[in-house]
Amino acid sequence: MEITEVREISTYAPAPTPFVTSAQRFGDTAETETAPGTGMPPEDLFSFATPEGWSVAPAASGPMAGMRLVDMRFGPNGEGECFLSMMPGAAGGFEANLNRWRGQMGLPAYTAEELAALPKREMFGQEATYVDFEGTFTNVGAAAPLEGYRMIGLIQQTPKFTLFVKMTGPKALVEANQEAFMEFAQSIGLKR
Repeated sequence: MEITEVREISTYAPAPTPFVTSAQRFGDTAETETAPGTGMPPEDLFSFATPEGWSVAPAASGPMAGMRLVDMRFGPNGEGECFLSMMPGAAGGFEANLNRWRGQMGLPAYTAEELAALPKREMFGQEATYVDFEGTFTNVGAAAPLEGYRMIGLIQQTPKFTLFVKMTGPKALVEANQEAFMEFAQSIGLKR
């Protein structure tokens, strides 16, 4: 198809929101939420094992709505969280995503050498990059930063999508659940 007309977006129109469903875009609440780029509800797309002591959280609302395909909580008050997200394509880039996570922990960006030296772990039957940070955590939409937190994460890029598994919580709680995190990440698969 040839483009024959170009128009500028009005400064009065709201900015477009990428990666939303038609239901979100047009306010149709009857349509089922789908995993990005799949047309399928997340619970119909992925299989996974819920670690002992963890629980699947209700669907996210606010800034996380539609981004977390699997959202779990753990700890005495549910203060630990672990989630699976999937974004189409490169999802903004490998380096940008890892450095955004470091920024959430109050840490400086990785150098190119540090990025290249990051360890790998298995997830979804393939190699994923593993990260482990400690610091002061500022969650998306949080009122205040949380001191003494730890974040463990895996990022896996494929030609069509990028998978993210991220766990955050107080240092001791994350330490106690590190093995459960890896068990969860390694259990993720596609439903057939």
